[in-house]
Amino acid sequence: MKKIIFLFALAFVLIGCDQKEKEQEQPKDKEVVIPMKAPTLPIQINNEVDPTALGNPNAPVLTLEEGKPLDFSQLQGASVSVEDQVASQIDSIRFKAEHGNVKYQYVYGVCYEKGWGVKKNLKEAMAWFTKAAEQNNGPACNALGNFYREGNGVKADMAKAFEWYKAGAAAKDDQALLNLGNCYYYGMGAEKDEKTAVKWWKDAAEAGNAYAMAQLGDCYYYGIGVEKELAKAVEYYTTAADQNIPNALYQLGVLYYTGNGVGQDQAYAKLLMSKARDRGVKEAQDFLDKNFK
Repeated sequence: MKKIIFLFALAFVLIGCDQKEKEQEQPKDKEVVIPMKAPTLPIQINNEVDPTALGNPNAPVLTLEEGKPLDFSQLQGASVSVEDQVASQIDSIRFKAEHGNVKYQYVYGVCYEKGWGVKKNLKEAMAWFTKAAEQNNGPACNALGNFYREGNGVKADMAKAFEWYKAGAAAKDDQALLNLGNCYYYGMGAEKDEKTAVKWWKDAAEAGNAYAMAQLGDCYYYGIGVEKELAKAVEYYTTAADQNIPNALYQLGVLYYTGNGVGQDQAYAKLLMSKARDRGVKEAQDFLDKNFK
């Protein structure tokens, strides 16, 4: 009960802070640079996503994201890292995987991929991912797609990566749906097709993938694979920003600063830009320095 009361109190404090932020005096009008077209720089091909590229008008609009994170809902304790929590459960994970639990076969593969509770071994990781993927486990299919995309423990093969993403998408895995859209957008393992990319991103967004929502915001803002539609862009950016996706925070901040497609609210724009900055968007700090001195 004390914990619940504390959480409610914390929520009220945070709401009060946000309200105070919005009530601050709005700055004088200053020149603001708005990105007007989709960037065309090369794709990043590894899982180490450069956070400064998200929302950067001079970097790729879309990036490939790391495989779907583990969901250990039974594990508690924010003070303990996920790695340590997983390591503490490794015997249970191993037992369930070895006795045919498909979900834990995928989890055990992640353990070997990350070196959580076991010695890092990419071949073992791939073996367990394959066991799970052959039983239509979506996250495992996506993980194998990532391995082949990056040449992680195997020879890079975009055709195989595409096929595994496709299998994961068939299993309705939101991350595989996102990556399959990325394949079509960049022409990786498939013929480049922006409209088809948007189709898969919409499926990913409907499955709850926040990165797909942010990318669809870019699509409707820039007219990528769809007609430009600012209202739709704002809708997708807002949903993604609510989940703290850096690119969406940055783009939505620009829109609120200028009042483009939304009611102008420069205090809220500052809040969004501050959140984007805190999540690694270098351009957000530049925007704050230029427009909120």
